[in-house]
Formats: sequence, structure tokens, C-alpha cells
Amino acid sequence: MKLSNLSIIIFCHETENKDKILVALGDFFGSILKSSELIETKAEGHYGNSIEIIEYKLSGKNATEVANKIFNSFDYADLILLLSTLDERMEGSKLHLRIDKQRFIAEKKISLKDGDDIIKIIMSFKGKVTEQLKEELKQIANRNLHT
Repeated sequence: MKLSNLSIIIFCHETENKDKILVALGDFFGSILKSSELIETKAEGHYGNSIEIIEYKLSGKNATEVANKIFNSFDYADLILLLSTLDERMEGSKLHLRIDKQRFIAEKKISLKDGDDIIKIIMSFKGKVTEQLKEELKQIANRNLHT
């Protein structure tokens, strides 16, 4: 499955260690992030707290490689959850994922989370791919079940 682009968006609050988040991302994704476009912006939270928004943008082959790493890193339960909620997570040809930021930092584990304190991932596919994506996720889930 080919992607046109992929974004990884992290909201880093002033109480968080930004370096710890960036190290976890680098450890998990490796050198592929070095080829991405990095955008860092400052924002102010609801209570006046400082928030840094860190966004990695990848395209083409690099986006597809990162997406495959993400999908293959989900455990069986997360794959089943993703499959059952895929239609709600799709917006046209874009898939929106929310990854548990604290678990990712502590364990270098990709797991879905539909609450706050997340890493947001947006995958933009070439055309409408929901059914094809479901089939690929089912294949990954079947592999995970048998390993």
C-alpha cells in the first residue's frame, strides 16, 4: 500500500522532557526520521502553559516504510481495535491514529489510545483505500496471532 505522505505530530508540554520524546522516536524509527521535514512550533495551552508542537513529515517510500513499521508493531488486540474502528478513523483517504505517548516513551511500544497525551499520526494514501487497508491489517493480525 502506497502513501503519499505521513505526519507524526507530538504535543510536548512544558512539564515534559522533549529530549526523552525525541530519543524514543529516534530509537523506534531509526534514521528514517532524519530524512523527514521537521516543523517545530510554539503554542499556548488552555491555562497559559507552553506547548511545543513537533511535526515530522515524510513522503513517498519513507512514509510507506514508517507506516509499515507502525502497523507491524501493533499487538493483536490493537490490530483488532483498529480494524473494528477503521471507518471512524478514516477521513477520505487519510487515516488518523492516536498513539499512547507515555507508553511509547517508557516502553517504545506502539499502542492505540483514544484519550489525551497522545502522538498523532496522519497517513495520507493515494486514493480511497479502506477495504485494501482492512485486508492488509487482517493479514498482519493473522501473522501476529501465529507468532
